[in-house]
Amino acid sequence: MPVRRIVISNTDGVYECFPCLTLTRAGTLITVYRESDSHTAAAFSHLVLRRSTDQGETWSERQVLAESVQRDGVLHKWNCPRIGQLDDGRLWVLCDGYNVPPGEARTVDSRVHFWWSDDDGLTWSGPEATSIFGIVPDKLVVTNRGTWLVAAHIHETRHGFIVQFVFRSEDQGRTWEPIVVCDQEGLNPCEAGIVQLPDDGTLVCYMRENSGRGWPGPKCLSHDDGRTWQGPYLTDIIGCHRPVVGLLPSGNIMVTHRHTCRGRIGSARNFFAYRESPDSARCTDPSQGGGIILPLDHDRWEAPDQGYSGWAVLPDGRLLVVNYIRDDGPMAQIRGYFLSEQDF
Repeated sequence: MPVRRIVISNTDGVYECFPCLTLTRAGTLITVYRESDSHTAAAFSHLVLRRSTDQGETWSERQVLAESVQRDGVLHKWNCPRIGQLDDGRLWVLCDGYNVPPGEARTVDSRVHFWWSDDDGLTWSGPEATSIFGIVPDKLVVTNRGTWLVAAHIHETRHGFIVQFVFRSEDQGRTWEPIVVCDQEGLNPCEAGIVQLPDDGTLVCYMRENSGRGWPGPKCLSHDDGRTWQGPYLTDIIGCHRPVVGLLPSGNIMVTHRHTCRGRIGSARNFFAYRESPDSARCTDPSQGGGIILPLDHDRWEAPDQGYSGWAVLPDGRLLVVNYIRDDGPMAQIRGYFLSEQDF
């Protein structure tokens, strides 16, 4: 069947962006995203949630999770939120936050915060600051050994390139150990998404390469529960920005991502999904792996901005992807995409 698109939210005068999505055990879909005045955010930066109880067909009014407005020339900017649920039923939202100015030029100043809900997202506590530094965090990944992982990246002044970290906790988030995933001069790995392969426990970390040359997104592998990482290795995901990764019911891996051609202004128009097998995901020789690309959307706006996303598997086996996109309006909106694995 063709991919079906819906508008989840399109609010006049508000730049709605960077959504994430989860399906709760109670069957509620919850998306979290940022409201701001622009992509960079200078005047205000709010985090809001919307809920759906009919598998994404209709959505509730916005629920404000956090608000921040500029005061005395400084905005505490909430950046890229993520959402999920633990095995004990608690829902979490995490988001990086930092002051603007100085902004992303000082990524080590950013801290990841958590919010928590025990009632299917109706009420929330937080924000709780952590020692996790860096920007654009991944979802909280809980490994099959119970270890908590959150990826985030920084701009490293030592050599002028980006370094991808994962923060590892063996005490359910009370303390976090920073571990380097990828630090290589000449390479700018960032915006990681991590998935654990169910058969052998291998952790695969997909990353954006931010040199503006349209290079494939690199990946790194861990075989010891995230303590050490090997790579980087090339993937088939050309021009990959903001990979969001997870397991499909078939056991295959899906990565939603923005596609950018050699960093040209206005080139980030296309939003794709990529599917590959576990064998391809763990493969270190790109000639022995490979996947399938499925186009999801195209941004027609003269200055396109889109492709930071989230997705969930619905109870009937379909997939719902959320994305932000400018397309037919000056401010960004939140869209949903219904598809199935057979569409690949």
